[in-house]
Amino acid sequence: MPMGAQGKANAGSWAAADRLAALRRCPLFAGWPEARLAQVAAIARAEYYPRGAEIFVRDPERREAFVIVSGEVEVSRGSAAGKKFVLSVQGPNEILAIVRLLAEPPIHYVYTAYEDSVLLHLPCDGLAAILDADPILWRDIALLMCARHGDSLRQLNNQKLGSLDQRMAATLADLARIHGIAGGQGIELGLRLPQEQLGAMLGVTRQSVNKLLRGFEEAGLIAIDYNRITIRDPAALDAIVAHDG
Repeated sequence: MPMGAQGKANAGSWAAADRLAALRRCPLFAGWPEARLAQVAAIARAEYYPRGAEIFVRDPERREAFVIVSGEVEVSRGSAAGKKFVLSVQGPNEILAIVRLLAEPPIHYVYTAYEDSVLLHLPCDGLAAILDADPILWRDIALLMCARHGDSLRQLNNQKLGSLDQRMAATLADLARIHGIAGGQGIELGLRLPQEQLGAMLGVTRQSVNKLLRGFEEAGLIAIDYNRITIRDPAALDAIVAHDG
């Protein structure tokens, strides 16, 4: 597969075999018949986005899902007053914007390249036609959406009922699950994570984030090196999340 600077520059001209290889790594398509996956590859379009670029900036309601081939994508919502809430930062092989299979997406999320990223765009009308031709495949879409709904409910529960310590612990645990890289010192979060970003995820100020992180570091739960965080005691973070009192 074309990767690196040359691959990014020529992302839009990827061959069908390159697109097929990228799709095979996406868990949603893992069990799909080869013929159907080839049809998805035929309608897919690879695009490169530099860090900070908004994915659907020219057409916010464009009905396309996309698979992250490389890089990371931030999913967020913003208010008219300029307040921003980050729902998640997703990494390679995840499929996003699948809700756009619906004719009228109920919520407009903002998708932004958190790092330089290559995405494989899937037009929803074409994807729906492939699913309709083999309806059992809609089951995989339903299971994915149920899992995402469960994640949303858990996140809402943490935001409304959890203490700030619990919310921070849950956020770090989720990021470790998605982006974690196991090493000798623990699980390193394989992405830049400035305190402003964590604040946007938790809906609190940078000062509050700084205080929480310092407390976690002093307790030996994490290690911080500039904008990088290493989880040193995952079990302790899980225990904070599960604590009811």
